[in-house]
Amino acid sequence: MKKRLALAWWLCLHSLLPYAQTDLFDYGFTRSQEPLVVHFPDTLAHPWAGGINSVYCSPLDLDLDGTDDLVAFEKHGNRLLPFLLRDGRYHYAPQYLRCFPSLHDWAIFKDYDGDGRHDIFTYGLAGIRVFRNTSTDTLSFSLVTEQLPAWYYNGYVNLYASPDDYLVVDDIDGDGRTDILNFWVLGKYVHYLRNHASDPALFDLRLEESCWGHFSEADDNNTITLFTDCSDKGDGPLRHTGSSLLWTDVDGDGTHDLLVGDVDSPHLIYLHNGGTDTEAWMDFQDTIFPAQAPVELYSMPAPALVTLPGKARPSLLISPSDPSLTKSQDRESLWRYDYDTLAQQYTLVEKDFLQGEMIDVGSGCRPVLYDWDGDGLTDLFLANYGEFDSARHDQGFLTSSFSSSIRYYRNVGSAAQPAFELADDDFGHLRALNLQALHPTFGDLDGDGLTDMLCGNQDGTLLWIPNVRIETGEGTITSHYKDIDVGEYSTPQLFDLDMDGRADLLIGNRRGLISHYRNIGICGIMDFEWITDTLGQVDVRDFSQSYFGHSVPCFFRDPQRGTVLFCGSESGRILYYKDIDGNLGGAFTLAEQTLAETIDGAPCRLREGIRCGAAVGLLDNDGRPDLLIGNYAGGVSLFLGSTPLPHGTGIPQPAESFFQVYPNPTTGMVQCLPEQEVSSLELFDLSGRRLLQTRQGSLDLSSFANGLYILVINHHTRIKIIKQ
Repeated sequence: MKKRLALAWWLCLHSLLPYAQTDLFDYGFTRSQEPLVVHFPDTLAHPWAGGINSVYCSPLDLDLDGTDDLVAFEKHGNRLLPFLLRDGRYHYAPQYLRCFPSLHDWAIFKDYDGDGRHDIFTYGLAGIRVFRNTSTDTLSFSLVTEQLPAWYYNGYVNLYASPDDYLVVDDIDGDGRTDILNFWVLGKYVHYLRNHASDPALFDLRLEESCWGHFSEADDNNTITLFTDCSDKGDGPLRHTGSSLLWTDVDGDGTHDLLVGDVDSPHLIYLHNGGTDTEAWMDFQDTIFPAQAPVELYSMPAPALVTLPGKARPSLLISPSDPSLTKSQDRESLWRYDYDTLAQQYTLVEKDFLQGEMIDVGSGCRPVLYDWDGDGLTDLFLANYGEFDSARHDQGFLTSSFSSSIRYYRNVGSAAQPAFELADDDFGHLRALNLQALHPTFGDLDGDGLTDMLCGNQDGTLLWIPNVRIETGEGTITSHYKDIDVGEYSTPQLFDLDMDGRADLLIGNRRGLISHYRNIGICGIMDFEWITDTLGQVDVRDFSQSYFGHSVPCFFRDPQRGTVLFCGSESGRILYYKDIDGNLGGAFTLAEQTLAETIDGAPCRLREGIRCGAAVGLLDNDGRPDLLIGNYAGGVSLFLGSTPLPHGTGIPQPAESFFQVYPNPTTGMVQCLPEQEVSSLELFDLSGRRLLQTRQGSLDLSSFANGLYILVINHHTRIKIIKQ
């Protein structure tokens, strides 16, 4: 019986794996950098690159032509943005995205083996994962280790790394081998881990100095104390809240200094090294750096060195790296400093490097398509969670303010070739309301023949903005429209779901579900009757990542397939549902857990970042639905409809999607399926300490404290487990 059950689960799982099937995808999508987008008078160079909030930039030769290009890792959504260097300019090159492994929390590209190709150091399980650049004809990487070990005092253990820190990966002692500088697990002091391996391609890291630089950082702010012997452990438990480090020779005296960023602080601290690289001694600090235009980036600015085109000396590219989604600057969040050889200091060149050439609405971009001006061409609306306004410290903690608004891009192209021009950056005059997470939908709510706007927002209610308010700035906004409240983060769509000629109201929410309100209005005046808050039994939550789902429904009526649903989510997946018509009281069919794009004739799963939202429409008059995806970094990506491909061709889903763990969250037992494919299960806490190990397909967590754990399957696949 047990074998039959396992076989049934195996077949069920494979029915959910998009690339395990041999039939065609229902839809095909190909990423595009067209149509043009104009912020008058300028045409954006890479409008659909997806936005920037918190990035770390590294050089990398993408096309293997011997010249370094650029790759930026976006922390708010674990996205990569590759840029090719052509004719002295960077050009967004998303075709290289499929060449990279799945990365999260932070990523540093550094050549550790001396072959001239940049490898990858990234966060793993309370430690460092390393991928070697194995490119030959095309860019590729292979896993070297899931956890980089190091010798501490009495033996080799996991080299601790925080998911929130940017550490130093460099050759500290000049022997051609890659060493590490990182903060001690409880903060305060920097450890120097020297690589003693006989071959540069290997690692034998050993703690060489536990008080490198002879300074300490306060455990609850960015105060630096110089000339310490690191013997003071404090009166109570220490906590390391997050820091960024850059090892570089700031003053050109031949000895490397240190730049330090700290969580909740907008500044970089320059520590001058009066000693040597290996026996560092920080003898003075500058808390306002650089002097010409000090860094003011909330929070935890992370500096990177990149040699830009035409520059003899590397530039500083600095972006906030605070893991919080609601603390950091967003629209001007990648500052570029070039070194002025005459002034002998870094000078600020721009605050939106790369970012100024792409659509970026701040934090939490949500696209909506609607022909506002009635010219027969579909216009584009981009709402946001908000734009960073200001920051303040309240009882020692950083609090930032954001104001939500809606941008209106008028379609100034043609039916076959759209083009968008920014017409209004505060559509409806809503920014002054100081709300968060506005989400619009459009329709004539009061029967006067004019199109109004209905907006969801963070508190889960709706706002009615009448046409006169939009057109003139006058008129009354009605809050708590119809007393509808779906909890938090309401994302409404007006759509005639039951095909009775009246637009119904469908609303996503933070829980990841969809509420259905049927339009029972008469004489063109909309009125709504609650039907269900679990429409289609849609639930987009992924408990391996979050308690929440943040569903963003986009229903679309396809002439061939009828009504379908593309639903955005907290996890970054766009889930595709069908079998909706005639089944409003039943369960919609989840046809794709993750949509795919076509790259070089093969499907590749879409990974556009967390809290994504989709808009689907017919933009170029070819009969194939086109797709726009907004993400939390404030940008939007465009995918034009293309010929659907067979599921079985191209790149498979990552191993994480092969295994299913249930129940999750759990109060005790967890089961991993397909059980016959499990050779090892290991349970770790967030510090990287292994708690359990078994060769069975299940674990009992009933004796463990409530909280978050990491389950490692077959020494490779990692899934977050919530014990409650």
